[in-house]
Amino acid sequence: MKKSTSELWDKFWTDTPTTKEDVFTLMKEESGIRWQRIEKIVLQEFGDFKDLKVIELGAGTGTNAALMAKKGAKITLLDYSASALERARELFERNGLSAEFIKQDALSLPTNLPNKFDICMSFGLVEHFWGVKRTKIIKGHFDVLRKGGIAFISVPNKYNLPYRIFKFVAEHTGRWRVGEEYPFSRGELRNICQQIGIIDCSFFGDSLFSSFDFINPFKLIRKAYGINNLNTHMKREKGTFLDSHLSYALVLYGRK
Repeated sequence: MKKSTSELWDKFWTDTPTTKEDVFTLMKEESGIRWQRIEKIVLQEFGDFKDLKVIELGAGTGTNAALMAKKGAKITLLDYSASALERARELFERNGLSAEFIKQDALSLPTNLPNKFDICMSFGLVEHFWGVKRTKIIKGHFDVLRKGGIAFISVPNKYNLPYRIFKFVAEHTGRWRVGEEYPFSRGELRNICQQIGIIDCSFFGDSLFSSFDFINPFKLIRKAYGINNLNTHMKREKGTFLDSHLSYALVLYGRK
C-alpha cells in the first residue's frame, strides 16, 4: 500500500462534482443513520447546534461539518491537502454555507487550537496511521476540545466483512486509491482512550445493511462507470442493534 501523503490526497480530490451532486451529497448523509445518531447526541449534550464551535480534522469535503453548519454551528475545517480544502470550499459555497479553512497536518495542530472547540470529529482519518501516530492522532481530537467537549471519530470496522472483502480485492487488483488503511476494533479504540485519559466513551455505527453495497455488483458497476442516481426523495435510513458491532463505520463517541 502507498503511504498516505498530501500528494496522494491532492490527487484523490481532483475530481469536481456538479453543484447538484454536492447538494445531493449532503442530503444523502443527512438521511443516513450515522448522522441521525450524531445529531441526537449533540442535541442531548448541548440542546442546539447554534454557535457551537466545531472542527473536522482531515476534513476532505467536510460533509458532516456542513450539516452542522446548516444548523448554525461555527465550523473549522483542517486538512493538509490543498485539493481537499478546495473541494470543501466548493461544497460549502454550493450549499450556501461558510467555514474557516486551515491547511495543516492533523498530527501537528496549530498552537491556537487546543481547548477551543465544543465538538471535534473526523470521518476516515485515523485509520491511515499506525503505531504511535495512531494514538497521537486520536489524542489530537481531544486536545482541541474544551472541558466537556465531545469527539466523534468514525473509522472502518475490522469486523465488517463486506468492507474487508472489497478492500482485499481492491488492493490485489490495483484499484485501491487511498493509501495505507488499517481498520479498528472497538477494543483497540477503547484501549487508546484509556491510554490518553478518556474514560467517558462509547460506540455506535452506520447501517450494517448499507455496507453490503461494497460487494453489490450493480452498485460497483454504476460507480465504475460514474452513473449516479441523484434521487432527492430519500427515506431516512433505519439502523439495528448490530450496527455498533458489525457495520462498516465504527464511531467512537467520547467526552473530554
